[in-house]
Formats: sequence, structure tokens, C-alpha cells
Amino acid sequence: MHAHLPLLSLVAVAHLGAVSGSFSRLEDETVINIEDEEEPPPELPEDNESLIAMQFTEDPHAGRDHMKMIQNGELGLSGIVYAPQSFSVSGGSDYTEVYGEFCDFDSALNKAHPARYPTIDAVMSESEHCDEHSYMIPLREAMEAVSDADDGSRNAIKRLPVTGLLFHIGYSGAGLVSNTLATFESAHVVSEHAAIRDALSACDVIRNRYLSDDCSPQKQRALLRDVVALLSRVPATSPARNLHLKVPSMSAAHLADLRSLYPEANWAFVYRKAEDALAKATMRNRDTVCVKSRRNPSAALIAKARERGVDLEASSPHDLCAMHLATLLEAAVREHEATGTGMLISYDRDILSNVDAMVNVILPYLGLGEDIKANPQLARERVAAILSMRSDTSML
Repeated sequence: MHAHLPLLSLVAVAHLGAVSGSFSRLEDETVINIEDEEEPPPELPEDNESLIAMQFTEDPHAGRDHMKMIQNGELGLSGIVYAPQSFSVSGGSDYTEVYGEFCDFDSALNKAHPARYPTIDAVMSESEHCDEHSYMIPLREAMEAVSDADDGSRNAIKRLPVTGLLFHIGYSGAGLVSNTLATFESAHVVSEHAAIRDALSACDVIRNRYLSDDCSPQKQRALLRDVVALLSRVPATSPARNLHLKVPSMSAAHLADLRSLYPEANWAFVYRKAEDALAKATMRNRDTVCVKSRRNPSAALIAKARERGVDLEASSPHDLCAMHLATLLEAAVREHEATGTGMLISYDRDILSNVDAMVNVILPYLGLGEDIKANPQLARERVAAILSMRSDTSML
């Protein structure tokens, strides 16, 4: 638990009623284009033939021991797939029928070019292997294999502690924070990983897609812990000492769940003015995550709809999006007030062209204080460079 309470532009979020209302009062003047990138994970495959059929080039790792490649870090986790009964409250203490998708990609791209590769999807888009040859492997088996390997005295892999958790409302400058983190050698940044999103929302998906409440929170958390453990593995020679996770905006609805697993990690929530957040989220031809919450609403969104007597299916895209964004902000403020932890960061006041706030407050809070003290001028130059660039992503 953190006694430190950074006071960064908290006045703007002090009154949730006013903030939530400002989302809903905005006029619906945009046309929303909905894509499928944020859909829940697909059904479990009946066999591997569908993956083989997708292969267009020769698999460079054909014939190799894929489990050994996971152990030594040659293959990384790219996604997860689970079944309706994977987290059943009966049937033992472990989740079942959960598969991990593994492929060969260069996670160092994010560190070398953070603005060009601001998310893990951008990194994996450069990998032909991820596009055509990913392997579906039972996740429990993969975890047992890496646990055995990581316990070895000659292991070439180390696991990093989760030091920072970065949540955001979407299109709010969180990408600038994570990109800046990535420029420091001590920080290993995993940004917007689908496996974290899908693990956090697993019980929501089972409830909404399969109309079942048979989902154990304990088993879901076990999956989330395993996913993060896999993402925390880096070469033993890496200078990285800490893992920073920037989660997709929709996952902020599960902020308390992720924090409960890593209570010692400092966390921050990045937001912007309500009218700007909603305008960005509903911009023409932009993938709108919040509208997709109609098909897979979080428990928090369902509760808010019931409280207000709102039918999610009948709500306009504008109203649904406003209510979704309000639930994300409320989740952050509620956790901040209940636990005395966290930093609420305003894009407009604390990030936009504000090198001082980034160098003196935000980055030290997220664990980079010693790095900045070692070379303050270099730190300022890195921050200034990142703030002057726009990431190749709409999810800033």
C-alpha cells in the first residue's frame, strides 16, 4: 500500500456525478465505425488444422521443440483462448482448457522505437511468424514448463516484478507515458496486451456470450497471474529490472482485480476532459471500444445501467459510450479513495507539453526515480522527445 498521494489535477475528478454527467450531456454528432479487434477470444479450435491452413510460408521453427522455445524465451505469448467451462466453480482448483498462443516476435522493438511500436500488437505486426505460424499450447503445460526452467540454476531467463500499472480512459495520452517508460533501460513495458484484457474479462465473456454465471473468480485470477508471469520473463542479460503494464482502456473496469494481485505496484489512471474523451472515442472511422461493450458489458457497466434504469441494447451509441467511459473513471476514483493509492493524471494539465510533471512527479512515482537522478538532463531530453511525437496508434 502506498501512503504517497500525488495531487495531480484531482479537482477535475473530485465530483463523479458532474464528470459522469458531462459525458452524457455531449451531443451525438459522430458516425461510429465498429471493428472486431476488441472482440472476446475465439472459440477453442477443434484441432490444429485451421492454424495449418493459414500458413502461407514455411515455418522456420518446424520440427523444433516448441515448449523448449517457450522455456528459453524464443517464443512469446501473443494471446489466450478458453472454453465456457474453463473457470467452472466445480472440478478442482485450477482453470482448464485454456490455451496460449505463442509466436516468435522481437519485443525489443518497443524499446528501440516506442513511438513506432507503442503496443504489443504493433510489435507483433512485424512478425511473419505471429501472422502465419503461431502455436496453440495448453497454458497450464506451458506454465509448468517455464516454472521448471526458471527454477534452474543455469536459466537464461529472469522474471521481473510488476512495478507499475497504467490504466486509462482511452485516447488520453497514456501511450505517451508508456512510451517514455520504454526509453529507460530499467523498465520493461508491455502495452495493451490482448491476453491481459481477455483474462480480466473472462467471467464477463462467459456471462455475456454463454449466458452462464459458472465462473470462479479465483480461477480467473489464477489465469491472470499466469499470463503476467509469462509476460514478465526477459533474458537474464537484460538490464530491465521492473515490469510496467499498460492495459487496454476497457480493462480499467477491472482495475481493482488487477491491483489485488499486485498490491505493491504503483498504479496510475490517465484521463482527459470528458468532452474530449468522448469526442475522441466516437470519432469517424475510429475503432470504438466503448461501443463494443454493448456485446460484452462489464459487471460495472451492467450495474450502472440497472441503477439508471437504462437498457443497454436500446441505448444509442453515444449514450452507451458515455456510460462506459464514466464507469472507467469511477473505477479509478473509487479505488483511489478507498485505498489511498494511485495517481490520477490529467492529459491536459499533467502530460501535454509538461516535461516537468513527467520528470519530477509521474515517472518517479512509477519507479524511475533512480534512473532520473542518475542523469536528469538525459531524462528530460527523452521525455521532451516523446512528448513531441505522436504514436502510430489511435489509443493514446
